[in-house]
Amino acid sequence: MKIDVILNNRTEYDFSGKTVVVIDVLRATSTILTALVNGCLEVIPVCGVEEALTLRKTTAKGELILGGERKGKTIPGFDLGNSPLEYTKEKVGGRRVVLCTTNGTQALVQTAGAEEVLIGSFLNITKVASYLKETARDITLFCAGREGRMSLEDLLCAGKIIKKILFMAKNGTVPELTDSGRLAMIAYKHLVNKVKGPVIAIAQTEHGQYLSSIGYNEDLRYCGQVDFLPQLAIYQNERIMLDKPCYRN
Repeated sequence: MKIDVILNNRTEYDFSGKTVVVIDVLRATSTILTALVNGCLEVIPVCGVEEALTLRKTTAKGELILGGERKGKTIPGFDLGNSPLEYTKEKVGGRRVVLCTTNGTQALVQTAGAEEVLIGSFLNITKVASYLKETARDITLFCAGREGRMSLEDLLCAGKIIKKILFMAKNGTVPELTDSGRLAMIAYKHLVNKVKGPVIAIAQTEHGQYLSSIGYNEDLRYCGQVDFLPQLAIYQNERIMLDKPCYRN
């Protein structure tokens, strides 16, 4: 098994035969997982605003919720933004969500050809790592990044996933790491350990500081919680669902 890390979503990649984990800590993958655990039936990621609006027009009234952001703020005409704290049981329970974000949903749509695609975040990091440890396929941790550039929070999450896989495999076959995989693990060990946890590390990232400046401090605290939502979410047939639904009361 080889573990690779992709640093942004602005290049085309060949995912054939691979297990891919899409990571967008701030905030798409954190929001997707939260919506599903709060009873959302499925999340449909799309790239464009018009595509999302068309889906709503062709669906029975009230069945779909549109969520998404541009520059971190709610898209005009959409029901929700990209803050996981908006996706409560009262708002999304028993409904479907169409999500359109600047980076995370773009990355998900780019994974065509992958053998399987998982949703990764700090919220479900041990669940994801435990699943990956059992696969014989090559693994790609696909960091969505930010508008074609690396996002440090995504790299740190990838690094922690790798660290956990290596720890779990210490008495068995140790996976091979690409250079970017080693970089992710080194970044996590150095930065997160230094500041004693993901929440503080996330708050110091470029995108974390931007979200804070537009009023989303609570999102940073939420998205940095390790194993808060220990569920496996799978993207298949253009839909994201929990592997084994287990909703919060």
